[in-house]
Amino acid sequence: MKIGDLTRDQLHQRFAGPGLRTRIGPFVFRVHTPIDRFVTDFSAAYADFPVCDENEISDFRIRVTPAFRRWPWREAQAEFRADGESPFRTFPRRLAMPFAEWGLNWCICSHAHQFLIFHSAVVEKAGRAAILAGPPGSGKSTLCAALLARGWRLLSDELALLDPARGRLFPIPRPVALKGTSIGLIEGLLPHPRIGRVFAPTHKGTLAHLRPPLEAVECQAEPALPGWVVFPTHAENADTRLVPLRKAAGFLRLERNCFNYDALGRTAFDALSQLIETAECYDLPFAQAAAAAEMVDGLAERQLVTGLPLDAA
Repeated sequence: MKIGDLTRDQLHQRFAGPGLRTRIGPFVFRVHTPIDRFVTDFSAAYADFPVCDENEISDFRIRVTPAFRRWPWREAQAEFRADGESPFRTFPRRLAMPFAEWGLNWCICSHAHQFLIFHSAVVEKAGRAAILAGPPGSGKSTLCAALLARGWRLLSDELALLDPARGRLFPIPRPVALKGTSIGLIEGLLPHPRIGRVFAPTHKGTLAHLRPPLEAVECQAEPALPGWVVFPTHAENADTRLVPLRKAAGFLRLERNCFNYDALGRTAFDALSQLIETAECYDLPFAQAAAAAEMVDGLAERQLVTGLPLDAA
């Protein structure tokens, strides 16, 4: 059974009662909330994800609940807690969905040290994955969504999960967070975009969530081998081009985008070294997401046809 198969009453009974259990990538989350709007937003964004049996052990227990409002004129507040801990102060209740998404990121980055975790989007084509790494505002989510329009499979919008032992990237195909003008841009690129409610303002500006493609959810247990590491940088006047990077530069830049490199120590060094050794590394300044996606798509097409990297003559 999928979350989208539940009726409105069933959803509210589960969320407000024992909590709704769902598998997202390699993790089982149990989400509890009495907030109606959050139930609607979450169940729409995660409609294709499976409902787990109530006896299945949860990796993370999430509670999104109303918070005490000290001043009557203040906007209604909510709080996020994971296994009794909270990474945030209270936040406006109408923004429960984006804060919950950031809270899930915090859960994984803080506790899932069986993986080496990078701040990046990840997409896959023909068994090879492109890691789109960069800080907030670099355009990686927009580029990720544009690649979905070209037939790439979504592994993740926000976090790359690398298994250090086997060198494979594990999917966690959660909703793609689109910001500002990217919302309308992606609506024009995808044939049937499923974009949820627009949240504004947040500390990251106007934001909306693109529902993961059904195929990505159905294949969320299938890992992929790294093929490319791409560092996108969006700028209005950029000359859109792929610039090959030396392996050493790729290692250092990807290490800076790693959340738990220090925690894993030698394991992280060895895993990242192996990834960089087998993957091609590129800078990608871009002005238009569609043009940038075409270039990344060209990497996969060239690999399929010739087996050669872009810069091989």
